[in-house]
Amino acid sequence: MKRSANLFWGITLILLSAALLADRLGYIDFARISTNAWVFIFGGAAVLFLLAYLLNGVKQWGWLFPTLICAALSLTIALATRALAGSFLGVPILVAIAMPFYAGFIVNRQSWGLLIPAWVLTVLAMITLLADQGNGELIGGLFLLAAALPFLIVYIMNRSRRWALIPTWALFVLGLISLLSTHANGNLVGALFLYAVALPFLAVYLMDRSRRWALIPAAVIALVGTFPLLAMLVGGDLMGAAVMFLFALPFFIVYFRGRDNWWALIPAGIFASICLVVVITMFVPANQAAWSGILNGILLLGFAVTFGLLWLRRKTQPTEWAKYPAVALLAASLLAFILGENFQNYWAVVLLIVGVLMVVTSLLPKKPNEPTLPTSRS
Repeated sequence: MKRSANLFWGITLILLSAALLADRLGYIDFARISTNAWVFIFGGAAVLFLLAYLLNGVKQWGWLFPTLICAALSLTIALATRALAGSFLGVPILVAIAMPFYAGFIVNRQSWGLLIPAWVLTVLAMITLLADQGNGELIGGLFLLAAALPFLIVYIMNRSRRWALIPTWALFVLGLISLLSTHANGNLVGALFLYAVALPFLAVYLMDRSRRWALIPAAVIALVGTFPLLAMLVGGDLMGAAVMFLFALPFFIVYFRGRDNWWALIPAGIFASICLVVVITMFVPANQAAWSGILNGILLLGFAVTFGLLWLRRKTQPTEWAKYPAVALLAASLLAFILGENFQNYWAVVLLIVGVLMVVTSLLPKKPNEPTLPTSRS
């Protein structure tokens, strides 16, 4: 078999060198060869490469690349000479490059990686065939969805290859967004995209409950993904209130899930207080400066209540310290109610006083068994 292949290529190289020498000496002018002649030249080359493939054995599928590419070039030139034009003329080349990869997988089923370029090239060929008939978003979406398929097959063939799920999901989401981009509201598309990004992190947690870290990006990304949906339904101050409520909600869930998660009440209470003030603002007449002190008082009162609730848990949790910010914020709230719009001129002084009180109390002798710092046991 090896001697036959060597003989074949020896003769081929001799003929090729003879043709090049003839062109050099002026006996042949390749530049003047007619288009039809190139059809036969590439066709003949395809036949020669096919013989080489057969002589080397069908397992040597690499020979199919020059065989099919030359055949595709011959077919493309033949179609072009008949005044045919269009994107479909690029299909034969793409199919010619894809087919050897399929052949390689058939020869060796363990070479599953060959399916990826094979399928991508096949999809490109299909898109090229339809390029003159469909819109760009539709074609792009179909391409991305089809490109996800080989990665999914790789995972199905061997479930230990979980890495293949990453490009599968990414390509699927991008393809779906491309299909929806011209038919759906931009806010809806943005929300779906962010939800799709959050879903893998949630899946990581559900597959292994010990990986609680995955809940953080899942919740944050899903939360951000909700904002575009809210923009479709509400606007103005109501949108701001809804955003603050969504920020507070996960912290409230963490707080009520475990008695040791007392720390979560602080951000939950702060965001909830801001949400309450934003809602009240919606019912306040515009340009009413007198309301500024009342709104500031309500906001600070909400902060004070938050730390006050923490202080009430001092018997079971290390929250004895919470009485200091609770009292200070309550005093600031009362000042805001009393001073009204003038509170804006004094709030910096209030903060200074609160800071000084906290420093002084931290320097006082501590009671026995009093915790030095607020710590979480979650």
